[in-house]
This record gives sequence, C-alpha cells and structure tokens, in this order.
Amino acid sequence: MSKKVRNKNKSWHYGLVSYLIAGYVYFVGFLTRFIYVKNKESEILDDNKQVIYAFWHNQQSFLLFPYRKRGKISVLVSMSSDGEYIARSLPKFKMKATRGSSSKGGFSALRGLIEDAKKGYNIALTPDGPRGPIYIATPGIIYLASKTKLPIIPGAVDCSHKFHVNSWDKFQVPLPFGKCAIVYEKPLYVTPEKDINELCNILTERLNAATQKATELCRKGK
Repeated sequence: MSKKVRNKNKSWHYGLVSYLIAGYVYFVGFLTRFIYVKNKESEILDDNKQVIYAFWHNQQSFLLFPYRKRGKISVLVSMSSDGEYIARSLPKFKMKATRGSSSKGGFSALRGLIEDAKKGYNIALTPDGPRGPIYIATPGIIYLASKTKLPIIPGAVDCSHKFHVNSWDKFQVPLPFGKCAIVYEKPLYVTPEKDINELCNILTERLNAATQKATELCRKGK
C-alpha cells in the first residue's frame, strides 16, 4: 500500500472517531448536571474578558460540552496521534485546535497561540501535558501569559460518574447521569518581575486546590 493511501485511510479513521467522540460527549453532557463555583476574583469570566484557561491534562474531556458556548477558544493540542482525535473533535464544539507541545512543535505552537490571542481568542491548555509529570505546571503557560498579558484562570473539573484510562495521567472519561463540578480559583497575573518557578508553583497549588474542591462537590450527595 502506498504512503498516500495509508495517509488517506488514517484521515478517514481520525474523522470517524472524532464524530464518535463528539457524539458521546454531547450524549453525556445533556445527561449531566453541572455545578459552577468561582473564586470572587475569577468573576472576570462573567464580563467576557479574554483569559487563558488552565486545567490538568486528565480533566480535559469534561470541558468540551460546557465550553462550547464560551466564545472563541483556541486549544493547545499535542502533535501525537491521540492529539489528532482531539484536534478533529474540537471544531464540533466551536473550538479551534493549535497543534504543538513541550516535546514537539512547542515554539511554533506558542507563536500560534499568541497570534490567536491577538485575534480575540481565549486560550486553553493543560500545563502538565502532554507527557507530565502529572499535576505539576510547567513554564510554557507562564511564558504565554507574559506575552499575551492575559490572566491565567486556574480551573478544575470532576464528575461523579467516570472511569479512568490506563495512561500516564489516569485520563478521566465522564459517564452519563451524574453531576459535574467546575471550579475556578483566583486568577494568576504574570508580570516581568515575578519569578517563573514561583509562578509555576503558585499555579500548581491553585489547580490542585480547585481539583480538591471539585472532587468534594461531586462526592456530596452521592
């Protein structure tokens, strides 16, 4: 089989799976009760101000459905084959995929995200992706915030009905008929005089605090 035919078959496969992913997410989303909790300062989201959304890598599948109506969002997606499924699924939720990661295409991806921010897009990325270490924020998101001048909104999401995939991040997949808690912590503002490592630590702490709150909310009333 020629390389051209193999690529065509892969494209067909990615396209089909992306529709299956979108269909499943919409199915679960319509059968899920969502709870939103915001830190007082994160109420800037109510003003439709441009921001950078930060969530841990294993929580991203929960966000497609509720974020489909949040305006223009550009999402950083890895260059891997798994990333291809996500990239093709995003437009079905009115989101844009920008390809790249810390391990491949990182600088071009950051440039793409900066250009998207100039065009009015909100940015969404997972600061511990695509390969970990899990639950530790890396400097890429800090660099992006410094260049775009946008605040980082640390968020977390958990679902009462879910299962875990056997992957490095214990990727979580929501199940129907449950409740989903989305929690936002205090925004992180990046300025030149602040230390990058300190900012990464602060972001890590806020993301973990938001995750703990989301988990507690999902456990209540179970």
